[in-house]
Amino acid sequence: MPADLSLASRRPQRLTITVSYHVADHLIQQSNDQGRSISNLAAYLLERAITDPDSGPPIKKRWPGEGK
Repeated sequence: MPADLSLASRRPQRLTITVSYHVADHLIQQSNDQGRSISNLAAYLLERAITDPDSGPPIKKRWPGEGK
C-alpha cells in the first residue's frame, strides 16, 4: 500500500479497559465538570500522557473520599 494511502486509512481504535472504582469515579466527576464524555476524557488523558509525559497531571488530583 502506498505511504499516503496507509495514513489515510488509519482510523481510531476502540479499546475496553477495566479500572478501579476510584479511578472510574474520578473520571466520571472530571468528565461531568468538563462537559465531555468519559471516553473522550480518557482518550485525551492517554494521548497527553504519551505525547507529553513530562507535562504533569492535566487534571486536578483528587484522592478517594476527597471533595465529596
